[in-house]
Amino acid sequence: MAKQPKDVGDIPFEDDFEERADHVEEDVIRDGTATSDHFDEVVRDLLGRGLVLLVGPRGCGKTHLMRYAWLQALGDAGRPFCVYTTLNRYLSLEPLSTSRRDVNALFHSWVLARILEAAAETLSRITGQSFELAAALDLDKVDLKKLLTTLERNFELDEADEQLHRALSLEAVQRILRDMAEAAGRKRIVLLLDDAALTLSPAFLTEFLDLLRVVKANDISPKCAVYPGTTVYGSRFHADHEGKFVSAWISAYSSNYRVMMQTIAERRYPEGLQGISPDANALLQYAAFGVPRAYLTLLRSVRSDTAVTQAVLTRVVRSHHDNRISEFRSLGDKVVELRTLVKAGETFFHKAVEGIRDWNDENSAGSTKQTIIGINDEELSPLSERMIDLLTEAGLLYPMAEVSHGRGRRYKRFEPHLASLIAERAFSGSHRGNSASQVVEFIERPSHKHPLRRSPKTILGKDGFADLKLDLPPCQNCLTPRDNERQRFCHQCGNRLVEELTYNRIMSLDIASVPSLSYFQKSTLRGSNLKTVGDLRALRDPGSELRKLPRIGQSYSNKILVRIEAFVDEMIS
Repeated sequence: MAKQPKDVGDIPFEDDFEERADHVEEDVIRDGTATSDHFDEVVRDLLGRGLVLLVGPRGCGKTHLMRYAWLQALGDAGRPFCVYTTLNRYLSLEPLSTSRRDVNALFHSWVLARILEAAAETLSRITGQSFELAAALDLDKVDLKKLLTTLERNFELDEADEQLHRALSLEAVQRILRDMAEAAGRKRIVLLLDDAALTLSPAFLTEFLDLLRVVKANDISPKCAVYPGTTVYGSRFHADHEGKFVSAWISAYSSNYRVMMQTIAERRYPEGLQGISPDANALLQYAAFGVPRAYLTLLRSVRSDTAVTQAVLTRVVRSHHDNRISEFRSLGDKVVELRTLVKAGETFFHKAVEGIRDWNDENSAGSTKQTIIGINDEELSPLSERMIDLLTEAGLLYPMAEVSHGRGRRYKRFEPHLASLIAERAFSGSHRGNSASQVVEFIERPSHKHPLRRSPKTILGKDGFADLKLDLPPCQNCLTPRDNERQRFCHQCGNRLVEELTYNRIMSLDIASVPSLSYFQKSTLRGSNLKTVGDLRALRDPGSELRKLPRIGQSYSNKILVRIEAFVDEMIS
C-alpha cells in the first residue's frame, strides 16, 4: 500500500502543549507572555476607559491579550474590576428560534448571565468572597450555570430558569457589577468580551450591539474581540463613534517581530527550537505572518520529522498556505451570502501573489523586494472592500496605511501572506533557488519605494469587481438558487423557501472534512455510520460510540473528540 501523506492530524499528540490561548493554563499566560511596545499599548487600551473593538484574524492573539489583561488586573488593586468571558457558543442558541418567539430576549439573558458568572469569579479571585446573586435579583435561588447549559443545549427552560431569565435585566446587571466592584475595592469596571463578532447570526449581533451601547457608562467599559470582514455593525451602531478600533495583529516587518516570536517559542514551546537552524527558524517566523499560534503550529509540524531538511520546510510552509486558503473558503460555507465574494477573493489573492513573484523575479538582481500591492481607492466598491476585508479576516492580507500619489491617486495597500509568497517562490529569484538562507535574505531586503499597483480589471478580468454580489441561500429541497431576496417559493420545485439555520449547516458538514483529523482517523470514520459533525455531537456518549470502531481506543477517541470540538468552536465563532 502506498504511504499516505503526512498531515496536521498525524503530528504526535502532545498532551502538555496547547496552541489556543483560550485553553492555555493561567501561569503560562501570566509568566510566558512575550511583551512588546505594541502588546503593551493594546493592554493599556483594554484596561483603559471607553469601548474598544479589538480587531484581527484568528490566532493573532486577541484571546491571549484579553486573558493577559484580565490576569494583570486581578493582582493589582490599582486596576479596574476586570471581567473576562467568551461568547463563542452564541450560535448554539440559534435553533431556539424555531421553538421560541423570544429567542432574542433569551440571547440577551445568555450574554448577561455569562457576564455575571465571570464577574462572580473575578470577585472570588480578588476577595475570596462570594456574592449573593439571589438576593440582588430578588429570587429564592440563582443557578447561572444551569441556565447557560439549558440555553446552549436547547433544553426546555423550567420555572427556575424562566424566573432567572426574566430577572436578568441590563439595569440589574449594571447594579450588581457596581456592587461587586465596590466589594473588591475597585473604582471602574472593564468587560472583556471575547469572540464577540457573532458573525453567523445577524439578529444576535444586532441585539448584542444594542446591549453594548446601553451597558457602556462612565464607570463600565466594554472591550470586544471582533473580525475585520464578517462583523457587520448595521445601521444603528456606529463603531467609530461609539469607541475605537485597536488591531491585535502585528506586522511581520515590525522592528521587534522576530524577537517577539523567538521569545514566544522559548517560553511556550522550547523543545520546538531544538535541532532547527537559525535560517529555518527565521523562515518559519516569517511564514507565520504575525500570528503566534501559526508559528507554534509550524514549529510543531517541523518537529514531527527526524531532520529539518529543505524539503520538510517547503512541505510545511506549503501546507500552512493550503490551510489558510481552506480557512478562507470556509467563510463561504459558513455564510452563504459570501460565497461569490470568497470565490472572487481567492482569485484576487492568487493574482496578487503572482504579480509580486513576477516583480521580484524581474528585479532579483537589485537590492530591494516587493511585498505590497496597491489598489486605487476610487476603483473600489463597497462589495470589493468587503471582499478584501474577508481576506484580511482569514489572515491572507495584512492592511497597511493608505498612500496618496496626487489627486485621484490614493492607494489602499496590502501585504499578501508571506507563507503564500514563500510557497510560490516569490523570494527565490529567477533561478528558482529555495534555500532557507536565501529566502530569508530576500525577505529582509529593504522594501521597494512604491507598491505593485494593480487595477480590478487586471486582477479579476475586464469586468473587474462588477460581478461581485451577495448570494441568496438556495432552496433547501432542490438546491436551486433563488432569483431575488423577496422570493417566497422555489421556481423549480414549488416548495416554500425558508432561511437555513447556519448552525444546522455547520452540523451537516462531512465529519471527514475536519482538517485536523489524520488520514487514519478520517478513513475510520468514513466506514462508520457517523457521517456528519452533527451525528457525533448528537450522541449522548460519543466517546463510547467511537471506541466501538476498529482500532479506536480511549486515547484515539479523546483525540478525535478534541479535534472535532475545536473545529466546531472555530466554525461557530
